[in-house]
Amino acid sequence: MKNIDPNILSVAFRNKELCARSGTCIGVCPTNALSLGEDMYPKIHSDLCNECGLCNKVCPGEQVSYSSLSELAFGQRNGHNSFDGHVERTFVGYSGDARIRKNGAGGGVVTALAWHLLKTGAVDGCIVTRMKPERPWEGEVFIARNYKELLSSQQSKYTIIPVNTIFQEIRRLHGKYALIALPCQIHGFRKLQQQKPKLASKIHLIIGLFCASSLEPYITKEMLEIKGIGKRDIKNFNFRGGQWPGRIRAIMNDGGVRNLHYSNFKDGAINYLTYLYSPPRCQTCIDGSSEFADIAVSDAWTRDASGKYIFESQSRLLARTKIGVAVMEAAIKAGDLVAKDVTQDPNYQTHRLHARKKGTTAYVRVERLKQEGKPVPAYDRNVDDITPAERRTERIESFLMRLGRIRAIRLPLFAFLTSRYGIPLVKIRQLRKKRKYR
Repeated sequence: MKNIDPNILSVAFRNKELCARSGTCIGVCPTNALSLGEDMYPKIHSDLCNECGLCNKVCPGEQVSYSSLSELAFGQRNGHNSFDGHVERTFVGYSGDARIRKNGAGGGVVTALAWHLLKTGAVDGCIVTRMKPERPWEGEVFIARNYKELLSSQQSKYTIIPVNTIFQEIRRLHGKYALIALPCQIHGFRKLQQQKPKLASKIHLIIGLFCASSLEPYITKEMLEIKGIGKRDIKNFNFRGGQWPGRIRAIMNDGGVRNLHYSNFKDGAINYLTYLYSPPRCQTCIDGSSEFADIAVSDAWTRDASGKYIFESQSRLLARTKIGVAVMEAAIKAGDLVAKDVTQDPNYQTHRLHARKKGTTAYVRVERLKQEGKPVPAYDRNVDDITPAERRTERIESFLMRLGRIRAIRLPLFAFLTSRYGIPLVKIRQLRKKRKYR
């Protein structure tokens, strides 16, 4: 084994806490010297490494230049400082295909767009994720090439899946593809685009997902362990299964369904997962809206004055680029997507809690850690007028997330939260929301 200077490699080989686990370094490596470890971090086969430094150049973990990525994506270097980023048009809608809509977490719009691109021949495949058929407690990336395969990719997967490892395969393939990815994975792709434009040109469209945080890959095994369910006793794992907005559940081999917490996705245990299972690099990510996608998608959580959801089981779509707008219009015209243009309606901006958590609190965390001399990602974006309350919020959240790194604390705490003893916390959350809309 030869010794390789870690400074020419992606940041995972110097500081794992800065690694976004996007898989970009693995996907772009020309000699296949990098592969995926069990913890979803890259590992190196040093004898294959030619020390080209490409993995370092495409790594989104250590540095993200919003100005250069904005210029690449939108042709303007300054970009937008709002949390939603650059937006050409905003839509709210759902899949025109009843089966896709029923199986989707938020109206099936991502799958609807992917199916529209496939069936019209605009792409030869869609880069998507699923829980592994043979190991459903683990996620994987794959290329869906038909309707059936797209259906298998439905439902949100909140566990870490290094999507950009798929570029190992894309390098060998001809044709055009759609990339469905999270913000950090899109950062990695855009950096790849700067270094390998010919490879990047195989991506016809980027559909980005809003993200509060990914979750450590061991979360599924721990949830099954807490509930006394054997891994081999399940055939699928849903983070948002069943009736909208969904809930975390295990689909058993005998066809039965085991709900793994009380209430639903919006009010139940999912709200505590980002404190107990948030990876270190997610805690310092300030992009929660997939700012550099062609189309970015989030749930449409907008409520009326009484607190009722206006667009139940639907999603909000931000068309950011000309191709994003063109694909939206074509999908609507074809009936593959049923959507309403709400560009001029200020009620359809990102809800404040998500914008605060990612756009403000994460930035405050980066600045605090930097002042303490700890390694943090480098950004060329500032947040002005940070209030004392926002600084206190960051401290509290960071403390809770540090507790989440300790298994001896994390497991019994999450067992409590997902048991009947945690129901009062769910009820309190629901009452607070009702009071907000009175």
